[in-house]
Amino acid sequence: MSTTAACHVLQAFEGIPAGAWKMMESDKLSAEELEADKSSSTEGPDSPGLSPSSSPIPAMLPSEDSGPPVPRYSINFTDNVSKDGDVIQYTINVRKLDEDAGDNNIITLVREYEDIQFLDHQLVAHNRQAGIIFPSLPTKPASDPAGAESRSKKQLGSSNRSILGDSSQWGRDCKVLEKYLEMVAAHPVLGRSSHLASFLESASPPPRPAKMKKGWMAGVRDKWDSRNATAKDCDEMFAKERDWALSYGTHIRDASEKFSAVANARLRLIQQLGHLAGALSITVAGNEGANGVYNKLTNGFSGCIETIKTGVEGEVQAAEGTLGGYLELYSRCLEAENAMLLRRTCLMVDWENASKAVEKARPNREEAAKAACEAAEAEFQACTQVAKGEVKLFHQRRLQELRQSLIFYVEGQIKCSREGQTSLAGCLAKMKEFPLPQVKESMFDPNDNE
Repeated sequence: MSTTAACHVLQAFEGIPAGAWKMMESDKLSAEELEADKSSSTEGPDSPGLSPSSSPIPAMLPSEDSGPPVPRYSINFTDNVSKDGDVIQYTINVRKLDEDAGDNNIITLVREYEDIQFLDHQLVAHNRQAGIIFPSLPTKPASDPAGAESRSKKQLGSSNRSILGDSSQWGRDCKVLEKYLEMVAAHPVLGRSSHLASFLESASPPPRPAKMKKGWMAGVRDKWDSRNATAKDCDEMFAKERDWALSYGTHIRDASEKFSAVANARLRLIQQLGHLAGALSITVAGNEGANGVYNKLTNGFSGCIETIKTGVEGEVQAAEGTLGGYLELYSRCLEAENAMLLRRTCLMVDWENASKAVEKARPNREEAAKAACEAAEAEFQACTQVAKGEVKLFHQRRLQELRQSLIFYVEGQIKCSREGQTSLAGCLAKMKEFPLPQVKESMFDPNDNE
């Protein structure tokens, strides 16, 4: 890499928040460490050469001969997004990738967010295996005026009265929903679900209830399960994974929020640049004499401001579509992993309680207590076996996408910087060549104070 290119890379990384650096540093491993760690997949944060927040499974780094399973579907959200009242409809192109899929014709679907939400509900409700890390469903995009106003104030500032249009967010919403469906389709268990096949292969969406509600017992159970979060794990690998996930989740959530704050500040700068360019383009009466020169000069300067505005817009789009998208995605994914680890911990506590119940059981109830203990142990062991594979796959995908997002982020910022430099150089040359009228004698008398 040349010195100039290296400078561009360093400049691109200067905009990354401190929380993102913490998150990235936690994944740095030298070649020697990787070679030494290939012998075990259970070494944790206290292993030699690893930072306290490093992944407890270093052997899960992506390699040439390992990776996630090949998905059965190729899913692509198109730019054809429509809105009917408060309902947003997305057009999706789906291609089945199985060998027996025939001519692999593309199926075009129209789905609403509620359809995807119902699919997520079906996947969770009909896959009772506690060891699965379910892909995290993105929040519902704002579709009503109140939601648009709230989003605009968050991005442009609470004192700003401008409201961003829905179409400005549709591209981002399509990307996050497309990523969710891709993660479901690539999952070794969920990707084979009949509910996913019905969702992606049927022209009309599966029938769904008008509104899904959680029972009041769901909140009570969540609070009850959270009491087991601090229980000591009987498996050292899962104990270290749980500590790592809590620490890493905090760091990546902080990095995502600060990265979004930087992007929102740039959006406010873009708006102010637009106002300035518009003000400069206002002409004064007449195009002759000094007024004409003034109008041409301010119009030229307005074009330069528009060029700067376009460059900043490109930088924001490139950042949000790469590193910003990764941070937001895995902030939610870490919550899903922590939820899975908590479910496993609850099963472990249930098994321990069942074992204690056997010891205290009376002779006439001992057989029933032993049966309950064996059932609890079997469920816990099955969850542990599935969870090990899920955690390994999770880290493989996480590190692959982190590396890819960083590369694309740097490349995007370098490209925007070069294009901006070229455009601004052209604007500067144009302004230097602007012909100013030559005044032979000044009509201004410095001694005239009237």
